[in-house]
Amino acid sequence: MFDSHHFVPILKWKRAEQGALKELSAERKNCITPLIQFVMPTPKSDETLEKLVTRFEKLAQEIPNKLIEVWGKEPLFIDVSLLFTTPLKVKSLETVSQKGHESKANFIPVIHLNDDDAIKKVAFKLAKVTGSGFCLRLICTDFLDQGKLSNDLNAMLAKSGLEEKDIDLLVDIKETEENSNKYLRYLYLSQKIHQLSKWRTFIFAAGSFPKDLSECKFAEENLIPRIEWISWKDSLNDRKLRRKPTFADYTIQHPIYEEATQFYPPTTSIKYTLEENWLIMKGKKQRHELYLASAASLVKDNRYCGENFSSGDSYISAKAKHFPIYMKNPLVKGTGSTETWLRAGINHHMSLVAHLIANIP
Repeated sequence: MFDSHHFVPILKWKRAEQGALKELSAERKNCITPLIQFVMPTPKSDETLEKLVTRFEKLAQEIPNKLIEVWGKEPLFIDVSLLFTTPLKVKSLETVSQKGHESKANFIPVIHLNDDDAIKKVAFKLAKVTGSGFCLRLICTDFLDQGKLSNDLNAMLAKSGLEEKDIDLLVDIKETEENSNKYLRYLYLSQKIHQLSKWRTFIFAAGSFPKDLSECKFAEENLIPRIEWISWKDSLNDRKLRRKPTFADYTIQHPIYEEATQFYPPTTSIKYTLEENWLIMKGKKQRHELYLASAASLVKDNRYCGENFSSGDSYISAKAKHFPIYMKNPLVKGTGSTETWLRAGINHHMSLVAHLIANIP
């Protein structure tokens, strides 16, 4: 389906991410196939698990149309692993994939080796009915026993009735270490996968964005190395690799999703992706005017890509221009919200990564 000159951003199905995807230029979209992870909605006060599940089941009916509105009918991966119950995972996967197929969209189901058989069964059925195939997402524990992994892959192929050429292979190691050791260790282990060259695609995902910004300093420049990007780029010249991987990351978010952290108010910080680092302009909780001050500083930085580079960069530029107006009269508002700044940061990140990958020889 695609090779190493492509990008797979892993995103939660939330409004900021939806906006970031929708605002990508057509040129950038051509280099990207997103992986969408569905998440449970924020529970209402005293809402039981049963009611929350029922509410998501209703929301799932509208997800296919929203996916098409945001992304179009080009291929994307859909992952239900963060949903709360197996029946909900099965029903959501079937609903979204089937409705997408009826609308002539290409939604590719994602499964894990340790998924419940009911989830695998519906993914195998959808892969054949829709012609989309499916994506197998391997994690670190799958590599503890290479012999068992080979046996499990062969068993999965036999049960699915499909061949490697129908299946996207995604190795996702989640968090990286502070250096490239973990990344390279699993990248080399993945090269031992049987018939690696025959899988439809080979994607390698990791994330080094921190869980929080507690280590970052206010009113100082904070640079966080993008270890997964640096490691992936260096690996392209590694002659020991049998197959070069497609790059995948978690954009400007930590790779491990924790439901509880969604209830804590974040600092008003700008997270701006550079080629080999993230530039963090740390703010303070509830101090939204700091977004504007940081934006005004960022647009003067020679590392800023310019307002025409992406929708996210255009947003930053507009907020920088608004800063002196706001300082004269805060009643005009216009600082932006956590959601809009996250949308801008993710959009810039995806645009930059797609641009960089497209320009690799």
